[in-house]
Amino acid sequence: VLADLPSVDAIICCGDLVGYYPEPDLVVDRIRELGVPCVRGNHELMVVGAVEADPEQRPRYRIDWTRERLGPDRIRWLRALPRSMELSWDGLAIQVRHASPWDETTYLYPDSPRLEEIRLAEHEWLVVGHTHYPLHRRCGSGFLVNPGSVGQPRDWDPRAAYGLLDTRTGRWRQRRVPYDHAAYQRRLAAMDWHPQTIALLGRTRGAAEPRKNPSTPTVK
Repeated sequence: VLADLPSVDAIICCGDLVGYYPEPDLVVDRIRELGVPCVRGNHELMVVGAVEADPEQRPRYRIDWTRERLGPDRIRWLRALPRSMELSWDGLAIQVRHASPWDETTYLYPDSPRLEEIRLAEHEWLVVGHTHYPLHRRCGSGFLVNPGSVGQPRDWDPRAAYGLLDTRTGRWRQRRVPYDHAAYQRRLAAMDWHPQTIALLGRTRGAAEPRKNPSTPTVK
């Protein structure tokens, strides 16, 4: 993604830097090195102990392993991440949250009924993550966008995803970047990583579909 990124004024991260995979320390260090503003995600909350992980999911989330890998300094940094950010560029009011206006766990998929509760004024943008599903939708007079994820796609496209917002024109562009996810899957298999966590990196059409009600997805 960084290699594909054109010249921009700022990079923003919607959280979930850690969880599932074996290099959370390198991810956190890179984000800190670049000075990327970031909000906290539900996986950060689990790693710092602010919320309890589902016991059945702990083997996939690798909570304890991640804590040990990160060490005290990085965990302190994660604990200090804000819940939201309010930014202003070229007359646009941009709010950044991990999942939704309400919390770090609500899923806002394209057909989520809760999208109807969001009403943004003209020139207001809400940027979220969490679902691993790109989204660009008008909510009221403003826009809600989700750039998607780097890994574990839920729109059946295994390429890395990010979004570009031109604050002068109000144009949102969704970007996809191919990477060798198959090689990474082989590396994880050699490390005896969780099989489902490996498989989700290459999810495409024809794989197991999410539930019809995407507010409670099959894969969390």
